[in-house]
Amino acid sequence: MGFGIVQILCTALLVIVVTWLLFFVVRSLLMIFFPKKQGRQLKVDVGNITLEELSKYDGRDPYRPILVALKGIIYDVSSQANFYGPGGGYSIFGGKEVSRALGKMAIAEEECNDQLDDLTEKELETLQKWIDKFENKYPVAGKVVPELKLTLDELAAFDGTQRPTPIYLAIRGIIFDVTRDCNDDLSDCSLAEMDALRDWMAQFYGKYKVVGRVVSSAERLEPAAGAVEAEDDVEQEEEADASTDKNKDD
Repeated sequence: MGFGIVQILCTALLVIVVTWLLFFVVRSLLMIFFPKKQGRQLKVDVGNITLEELSKYDGRDPYRPILVALKGIIYDVSSQANFYGPGGGYSIFGGKEVSRALGKMAIAEEECNDQLDDLTEKELETLQKWIDKFENKYPVAGKVVPELKLTLDELAAFDGTQRPTPIYLAIRGIIFDVTRDCNDDLSDCSLAEMDALRDWMAQFYGKYKVVGRVVSSAERLEPAAGAVEAEDDVEQEEEADASTDKNKDD
């Protein structure tokens, strides 16, 4: 009986080994004859942004790329999301300026900044090696710029009346660039955004007085139909009065 059990175990082990070898051979053949095509990564360009704006690109939002800054230059590291994305070994670097951290080889949030004054010569050399690596491996996506400090009077100048000056809006002291969405083009709005728009309109209707409607420049130059009719009536009345006065004189 013991021999029979041993024979069954050996047979099961042989089946497992043969199955694994068969899987490995088939997988290798598929990789040779049907190589995986590398998708072309779309170029990301966020332009000049502040560190606070950069923090949005930390990998937690699946609809945003993962960005990292080195000495003010922003790189798109989305291709290495397994390292820089959530759960990765360098996930702490996502959405941050990491010059100091890489120079010191320190994976710590408090080291994620651009303060390099106290770095040693060796640490600066290490940082330069990282910069060279990033330049050769990752596409540049933008540049870090200082945040604006504006008074309310200075903010008022960014109202969109002077092109190409951007349009800024402040909420609780935070200034936002809303130039992109200050128009009535709703063609690319999602259903959720359209629902949000209807909610806003309902709030405005309930809170504020309606005083008119927006028209195009061409519509503004054209007189309203009612105004044209009124002008015609006035002209007809004036002609009738003139005719009456002429008859009286005769």
